[in-house]
Amino acid sequence: MKGHLVHYSQISNNIFQGIAIVVLICIISIANFSTAFADSHEMEGEKAEEKPKITGWFQIDVDSLGTYFLVGASHPLSGGISFDSNIYVNDHLGEFDMGVSFPVIANDSMALLLTPMLGVGFDYTTPDGPYALYPQIFAILPAGKIFGFHWTISTVKTLFDSESLDELYNRTYLTYALNDTVAVGPQFESVMGIGEGGGLWALNFGGRVNIGYGENNTLGIYVGYETKKGEGETGLTGRMNFTRRW
Repeated sequence: MKGHLVHYSQISNNIFQGIAIVVLICIISIANFSTAFADSHEMEGEKAEEKPKITGWFQIDVDSLGTYFLVGASHPLSGGISFDSNIYVNDHLGEFDMGVSFPVIANDSMALLLTPMLGVGFDYTTPDGPYALYPQIFAILPAGKIFGFHWTISTVKTLFDSESLDELYNRTYLTYALNDTVAVGPQFESVMGIGEGGGLWALNFGGRVNIGYGENNTLGIYVGYETKKGEGETGLTGRMNFTRRW
């Protein structure tokens, strides 16, 4: 009986992996079709309108996960909606995310942009397919001198490894621009393990400063206090990142 249960468990895991891969292929296919469909209609008529500008960004981060790189782009569609994608690279781990960004609020004084995304991660040290799925959502609030940012991401590993634990990460900060170069404000982060053996793994808060490093460049520094620190640790933590936009 035990052997049958293990066999069924392996079959279930293979089915879940297959479903996850098929879903990702479908999403990529739909996104590519939508882009091609939009491009073909833009070229109809005697004069094609100028295409909206594709924007991109590059970021390097240093924190408890080490040093890692992110690169992304936003492809405008219509009505303020865009197709967004990015990659995350950390040593032998790689992640590809894609989603749609749309405005919830958009006026002269402020805007609220939401970007739900789905990502797939790979551990390239082993030829064993996907490592995890990453459903996530970003919320960005530019409002004059105030800028708000929120990010929630779930790391779903149990689809590919039943012995792993899923995670839920949150990051929120709000800054106020003191001038054209410096913005400061509070920041909050948390990490939770989901499932048996999980719980609140990290909970820290502190201050953030964003410094303009020339046009379209930002140096971000976060210094916080980790409440889930170990015995003998000071609890001092944080992050540094550099972002370039174009």
